[in-house]
Amino acid sequence: MYACVQVTFQRPNPTTLQASFTGTLRSRVEGPGGASVLVALYESGLVTDCGRGENKGKSLLNDHVVRRLEKVAAVREGASAKKTVSGTVQFPLWDGFRATKCGLVLFVQNAALQVLGVQHFDLPDNV
Repeated sequence: MYACVQVTFQRPNPTTLQASFTGTLRSRVEGPGGASVLVALYESGLVTDCGRGENKGKSLLNDHVVRRLEKVAAVREGASAKKTVSGTVQFPLWDGFRATKCGLVLFVQNAALQVLGVQHFDLPDNV
């Protein structure tokens, strides 16, 4: 993992999930343009009923569908290992949101769009 990050969750209102991240990089950020720390909120267990095409009449199960993608922080080129990164994002929630069907994936991506590290977080049931 490129970074070791902790997360805390809050619901500032019924239609918003807030996630606050803090942690440290484990490697130096190399290359022009630095890197971005991004987080995806995904939902699993979705069902798509197909009315046309080769899957007509079938129901398809979809997991890890990204519902929102947000930038947590930017890390400048040359940032050293052990640099602290932090940020807070707010996700607007959709009708039918259930925390037990969702999760977060935090990742560090450089300017060349290479993913340098990934960390997964389950959402607590009480969010």
